[in-house]
Amino acid sequence: GVFNGITKKCKLSSINLDVLNDGTTYGRVQKIYADAINNGSYGQLYDGIAWDENADTYTRLGRTAGSPNYLEIQNGMRRCLLKADGTVNYYLYPTNSALKEDGVTASVLDGTDGQVMVEIPKFYYSYSYVGTTHSWKISSHKLPGFVLHPLFMSDNTELSVAYVGAFEGVLYDTSISKYVCGNGIESTAATFVASTKTILCTALTAPFENVTVGAKLVITGTTSNNTTVTVASKVSSQSITVSESLTDETASSATIDVQRDYTSSGDKLSSIVGISPITKITRAQARQLAKNMGTNWQLLDYDMMSAIQLLYLIEYGSFYSQNKIGAGISNVSDWTTYNNIYPIAKTGNSVSVGNGTANTAGSSSCATETSKHLTYRGIENPFGHLWKFVDGFNINNNIAYVCNNPVNYADDTTTNYTNIGTMINSNGYINTLLSIMRGFLPKSVGAGSSTKITDYYWQSSGWRVAGVGGNSLYGVCDGLFCWDLYDSSAYSDRGIGARLGFKK
Repeated sequence: GVFNGITKKCKLSSINLDVLNDGTTYGRVQKIYADAINNGSYGQLYDGIAWDENADTYTRLGRTAGSPNYLEIQNGMRRCLLKADGTVNYYLYPTNSALKEDGVTASVLDGTDGQVMVEIPKFYYSYSYVGTTHSWKISSHKLPGFVLHPLFMSDNTELSVAYVGAFEGVLYDTSISKYVCGNGIESTAATFVASTKTILCTALTAPFENVTVGAKLVITGTTSNNTTVTVASKVSSQSITVSESLTDETASSATIDVQRDYTSSGDKLSSIVGISPITKITRAQARQLAKNMGTNWQLLDYDMMSAIQLLYLIEYGSFYSQNKIGAGISNVSDWTTYNNIYPIAKTGNSVSVGNGTANTAGSSSCATETSKHLTYRGIENPFGHLWKFVDGFNINNNIAYVCNNPVNYADDTTTNYTNIGTMINSNGYINTLLSIMRGFLPKSVGAGSSTKITDYYWQSSGWRVAGVGGNSLYGVCDGLFCWDLYDSSAYSDRGIGARLGFKK
């Protein structure tokens, strides 16, 4: 059998099997180890991958396709409706989230029955770096040399379960009890018509394509129409009507944005279908929106993202996620003229995929991509479309600091954070990785879009926050391992959003 990478031929004759059969969980698990080592099947208790960073080659470890329980953890990932108190309302049908788990009853994915989340099974892992080879292994058992993945820890407290938002985060406006789109216009010419209470923007192709009727919009940058209005109707992709009075005006540089409330009793970050994701937020604002969902709700954090990256890597045996899964919404060429770099697609385009992995995106046209998606194991658009903030991850002069207790998440600080290594201080395609157990961070750059890690890395000196995955414009730079560690904590942009998380 194989024991921590070393071939063992001896029998465990010194182990007292009467003790191992004492009926306790510890005894049962230890007997699994003993039997597996003695009969040579230890490698059937884990899945793994080894990557030689010099040769850029991969070797599968442990179970292989066709083995019992192959990809056990990945196959256990499943979508569900999570209630505000963190209990599962119900699971969704594996191959179609429009149905409940029974495959017959229709599910309700508009927030009424809870947030659409992906449950990640609890797992243990090991990591080694020998010569030029990194090796990662995962198992549902606490095998010798394995530790609980930090996703399932909060400081020194072991957690029982973790969930990540199935969809990119959308905004729930508590003042009107409504999920609202994240779309608008920014510094763009617009016409205001008093007689019909109409706002028209022909400078862009589809500025109001995803607008939500009933949403509150805040107008600035005009002479006579700086106010808050309510969307009465969507006339076209370029025109809406509002409930309030307007003044006739053609404004050369209007900004129209959805109303937001970032107080502790304000709006909420959500994961439901049919809404344009929220952007133009700082990480701290996104963090507050997530916390407003209730106890144990949070943003996607470093250990959650690292777990997703690890699960993908072991499943596909390659860092090249665009090659293995697909391009995602990453290749548009008309984003600026379409809607001035606001979100393109509404959430939920992958409902029919269920817990699966699929890609329908990759076109250069925004209009085409509005109905598209890339999905990994039920997580829609884990890369591409929009950058997503990653919490619990602070960077100062390229030093990576991480934290797994959401109570302590804060920007520009090392308090309650752990230093896990110093990254390269140059931008580029990631070539080698830091030899750390906790995540995938760049040690050097200089590779290409189809070699080594295949994804791009941006950095800068000083305090920085983290974004992951790339967006609709970055093409081959995008991917599951693409990091934006360039922006300050004050940064917000139309092309970066957030994703909900939950741990307890």
